[in-house]
Amino acid sequence: MCSTSGHGPLSRRASPRFPRAHPRSLELTAPWCAGTSSKPRAMMGRAIRPALFAVGLLTSGAALAAPDTSAIDAVVERAMDTFGSPAVTVSVINDGEVVYAKGHGIVEIGGETQVDADTLFHIGSVSKAFTAAALALLADDDKLSFDDRVIDHLPEFRMHDPYVTREFRIRDLLTHRSGLPLGAGDLLMFPQAKSTREEILRAMRHFEPTSSFRAQYDYDNSLYIIAGMVVEAVSGQSFESFLEERLLFPLGMNDCAATRDRAPESASMATPHIDVDGKLQTTPTGLLGDTAAPAGGIVCSARSMAKWMNFILDEGVSADGERLISEGQFDELLTPVTITRTPGYLSEHAGAELSAYALGWSISTFHGQPLHSHGGGVLGMTTHLMLLPREDLGVFVSNNRMSAVPRPVAYDIAELFLDGNNENDADWIAVVDELIQQRRDSGAEVVAEAMAERDADSTPSLPLEAYAGTYRDPWYGEITLTLKDDGRLWFRSPRSEPLTGPLEHFQHDTFIVRWEDRRLNADAYMTFTLTPEGEVEGARMKAVSPTTDFSFDFHHLDLRRVNEQTEDQ
Repeated sequence: MCSTSGHGPLSRRASPRFPRAHPRSLELTAPWCAGTSSKPRAMMGRAIRPALFAVGLLTSGAALAAPDTSAIDAVVERAMDTFGSPAVTVSVINDGEVVYAKGHGIVEIGGETQVDADTLFHIGSVSKAFTAAALALLADDDKLSFDDRVIDHLPEFRMHDPYVTREFRIRDLLTHRSGLPLGAGDLLMFPQAKSTREEILRAMRHFEPTSSFRAQYDYDNSLYIIAGMVVEAVSGQSFESFLEERLLFPLGMNDCAATRDRAPESASMATPHIDVDGKLQTTPTGLLGDTAAPAGGIVCSARSMAKWMNFILDEGVSADGERLISEGQFDELLTPVTITRTPGYLSEHAGAELSAYALGWSISTFHGQPLHSHGGGVLGMTTHLMLLPREDLGVFVSNNRMSAVPRPVAYDIAELFLDGNNENDADWIAVVDELIQQRRDSGAEVVAEAMAERDADSTPSLPLEAYAGTYRDPWYGEITLTLKDDGRLWFRSPRSEPLTGPLEHFQHDTFIVRWEDRRLNADAYMTFTLTPEGEVEGARMKAVSPTTDFSFDFHHLDLRRVNEQTEDQ
């Protein structure tokens, strides 16, 4: 797992150097070492890796020969056909040059507007690297350090454990090692949740940890929202304004914006799509609200993302030679912190070994090459960005369907450039398609088994009207259950309008909430608990299908019945 990037205002720096491993990165105690490259322009700055990695990882291959663009076209078109995506946009940089920037397909099904390299797409969690970079800018301004305690900048910050609250550092906001459960608090942002960042900040104290502090990797979005709040507290600007004025615009990414609503009016914007019962439908663009900008709100074009990739490969230096992030702070961004599980398909087909998470970046290897990458997704769009710094290669792919298109397209394109440098090229489109089919079949099997094994003859313990009322969760707030004239209980979340739908009896005191908006693909069990006196006390929820996106974190809700006496108190 080496991390290599370039230095200097005009070219990648020739002399190798050893980046400083952060002392709190206890998960990675082995030394990291530098590597070199023989390419004329891509003078590599550094390569970091644990000492256990093979020496062969440090030797550089021959300079890459760019494939004919028709080969890239063929990869994209095959992926669109395989996964049924209306549009895919791609940019590729090599040796500091944009060698491919092109859109394929249409902005929206039923329309005629073509996607090009300037069409804006939601990049989802690829935004996290921008948030980390914003904090690096403030560190260079001597306004903060990644080792600062969060409470020193946000005094109202609280985690469930007082010790964790006191010791939580800005670095911990960015590295998914907080002890919080996977996706904790995502329902405060999605879908179309009416939450403020302050509400998300206050919610953190209610989540009980599922692992020890800094002990393991569990992905979260909420703490990136708090990282954005740190940017605001320290800079005196809104997160969105700071990001655009200090990072996007200086890099010439003028068509990009921190949120969709801030995008230029003249910009062409791709429409999200999702499959509903075998039919492709458009999806509301506002399902991810502006509150979530620091975790995944950026909209950008493939052409502008090429500028971002070059900026990272040049280690904080813009295309016009201006250093925006110091060498020391840039080191912080790509220094691995939290060990992560290497996906089996990446190990099998690309020889990936140890993987880790840095500050907004996943770090691993790809056919022996250091790999910096990140994926992103909002409902109806997915994105993947990968960098092979030792080869000065970057690939960005986004598509306007909730599908797996970007990752295999990026991998297949990278292998076009690496052809001849490795012997085990995979058909990534086929590999990922098979994995998706397996996951889909497995999920359907779990749901079918649950339906087959349920006690279909059981009935609820109480009349349906006894379940109606208001329920409150400490971090999420209130939901209501109403008995309609048609005899069905109806779920409604005042915080999130799309979370509305009827309850269908499953067994005993468990129901299934069937969301009225079928594009959510997130039906949920709702199981009621009763007091010893036989009155409804509360309810717990969890997704019906194991394939439901983790951001529908219903299982974190602890809904308690709100009665008139409680309200009076």
